[in-house]
Amino acid sequence: MYGRSVIATRYRIGQLAGIAGVSPSALRFYEEAGLLQPGERSEAGYRLYGPEAAGRLQFIRRAQGLGLTLGEIHRLLDRRLS
Repeated sequence: MYGRSVIATRYRIGQLAGIAGVSPSALRFYEEAGLLQPGERSEAGYRLYGPEAAGRLQFIRRAQGLGLTLGEIHRLLDRRLS
């Protein structure tokens, strides 16, 4: 994915952002929009994302590239989960 191999089980926000080629603030924005959620928090309070978040982020980025709005992407993701 994005030219880097995905090995770790959990990623901090900066690690996932680096893999996806986006900024950590973009991930926070997606989180605030309800598109992406951390799987858990570390003892120190860091957001921790699993491999499924990398796939979800890839879907979000591709959908944006196709011209979908965040609202449309949110509805598609809701359908995917149901």
